[in-house]
Amino acid sequence: MAAMNMQTVRALMKEAKTGFLATTDGQRAEVRCMGAWAWVDKELWLATSAVTQKVADVQARPRVEICFMAPDGRNVRIGGYCRVSRDPQDKNRLYRMVPMLDKYMAGPENPNYVVLRITPDRVRLMVTLDLKVVAVDPDS
Repeated sequence: MAAMNMQTVRALMKEAKTGFLATTDGQRAEVRCMGAWAWVDKELWLATSAVTQKVADVQARPRVEICFMAPDGRNVRIGGYCRVSRDPQDKNRLYRMVPMLDKYMAGPENPNYVVLRITPDRVRLMVTLDLKVVAVDPDS
């Protein structure tokens, strides 16, 4: 079996393309499709609108999980703490890294555009037919 490290995780995410972000408002969990994402150092950054329920959820309860699944069923779940960034440098950096954002945001200066920054503390990878889930060190 190949080494299970963050390089393996990132390759699977790239293949899957879309992640499914879970947040909670304290009463119910919600899952959203997230296609505008990039790794920045050891954080996973996601683009979104400031006026969404997920932003309110993250601000109240910063613990999140995002799942990516490849067409063949291999998947990775990344849990961690998330914060909302309105920092112009973060917004510009992610905007440059994710070309599709120009279809959804009127530029990085858009006041409704924010960056969700997830610091992973739990990564679980399932890449084998026996459905075994393997813990991956987020710092690997």
